[in-house]
Amino acid sequence: MATDARPWLLFSACAIIVGSLWLSGDPLAFWSGASAVLVVLGTLAITGVSLQPGDARPVWSALKALFARPQSDARPTARLLLDLSARVRRDGPVVLEKALVGLRDRPFLKRALELVADGLNHDSIEAILNAEIEAEGRRRGRLAELLRRGADVAPAMGLIGTLIGLVGVMRELDDPARIGPAMAIALLTTLYGAVLAHIVLLPLAHRAEAQADAETAHLKLIVAGAAALGQGEHPLHLESKLNALLPPTERVQAA
Repeated sequence: MATDARPWLLFSACAIIVGSLWLSGDPLAFWSGASAVLVVLGTLAITGVSLQPGDARPVWSALKALFARPQSDARPTARLLLDLSARVRRDGPVVLEKALVGLRDRPFLKRALELVADGLNHDSIEAILNAEIEAEGRRRGRLAELLRRGADVAPAMGLIGTLIGLVGVMRELDDPARIGPAMAIALLTTLYGAVLAHIVLLPLAHRAEAQADAETAHLKLIVAGAAALGQGEHPLHLESKLNALLPPTERVQAA
């Protein structure tokens, strides 16, 4: 399995920024607690207003999943579906009842095979499972939407902080020695807003969208397999359908 390079690219971007600050000779000059609090907490608060009742727990779960090691279950799932197809043709639908016992940690696959075991036809299986995929896609898309909303808000919070800082600068015009530090703090707020938006939130939004797309593709693979099982298709026909949905490096072959 190929290594996901995106976390390393994000780390490299952060390292370049930190290195640039260090080479400036005074990295602590780029730190302002007040600016950081204004940008981070302000962005969280305003973005949080967009949350609907009941969104908090699913969004938090999806956010934690962003930092988990990505795993592709598509190929093992395709192999399982092909194996079940061959066994059902040989031993009958009782095979599905036995297979369901080991699928407690894979609810969507279990649900799909339950529909097949219940004798639903091809069209009914597809309609039910595609409706569930659509609902799951909306839930997963909510996280990316919130992250993008945060990326829009963060620069605005930075600008607000800068304007607040400039008011302080105007009040210090009678003391030139204090204008420089006050202006620096004002500009740092804009810097923090840009960093939070473009180095943190937007990459996370892209990652959330990529994970949602991969999961949707995996679920559609299950739908295709379950519908084929419900129709009693030959394993070779199922193999062709599944391989059309798999990347070339993960394609499977019927036994």
